[in-house]
Amino acid sequence: MLKLIYCELVKLKRKRFVWLSVAAAFLFPIPLTCLMTTQDMIRRFGKSGLFDSLFHMVLGYAVELLLPCVIGVVAAMLFFMERDNDTFKNLRTIPVTSTQMVLAKLTVLFLFGELFCLLSVCATALCGLFVPDMPIGGLWYKLFVSVKMGVFITAGALPLVVLVVFFSRTYIFSVLLCIFYSVLSLSAESLILQLPKAVCWGMPIVLINMWTAGELNAHGYDLNLKELESSIPTTAQTVAIIGGMAVISFLLIDLLYKRRGE
Repeated sequence: MLKLIYCELVKLKRKRFVWLSVAAAFLFPIPLTCLMTTQDMIRRFGKSGLFDSLFHMVLGYAVELLLPCVIGVVAAMLFFMERDNDTFKNLRTIPVTSTQMVLAKLTVLFLFGELFCLLSVCATALCGLFVPDMPIGGLWYKLFVSVKMGVFITAGALPLVVLVVFFSRTYIFSVLLCIFYSVLSLSAESLILQLPKAVCWGMPIVLINMWTAGELNAHGYDLNLKELESSIPTTAQTVAIIGGMAVISFLLIDLLYKRRGE
């Protein structure tokens, strides 16, 4: 299994988009850091709360908005390679099942999600070093949260991967599908107070955003969540829902991949 994962990583190594995606972890921290240096933000959060607020904003934009798009495009690359190079027949001559191939590809997606989240936190800390009077603290907790976010966001993006594999169209179509997924999630997040709780919990990115807000609020981040208290899921509920979606998505991806190889 480790050899399969290594082979998938080697395939991605030749793709420039992957390296651009890694660099994209610095895309939001830089402008958001500039935003946090304005007088309005300093008055609103105070100098002691600037870094925590910056971290929360990076999670909301860089991770929850951008990462699902990146995961969807990387998944398209991984699952389209055999189709584009017509290597399905070659793979059937070696003792590797389609399920093993799918597991290897999904493992790479999770590794990529973790790398993106950790780099986002590191980029946030580096940007914070250039801001005078911005105390940088709680890095171990922030790294721990980013690790959980990497798992949750990647697992939550697997329904999107199902659609990418199902339609199996061009890369442009996959990119548009990923953008639509992120825009839909962002639109739903702006309507959390109006949408039913079941709808919010049924949308992975919205659910993860609510869990993140509750997690940070419980650790001293003042996010003013009084109106959302009854809708915020616990960690156990989030794991159960996202985990269930991930298992169903894996089964569907495996089925579609098997049919494509026949």
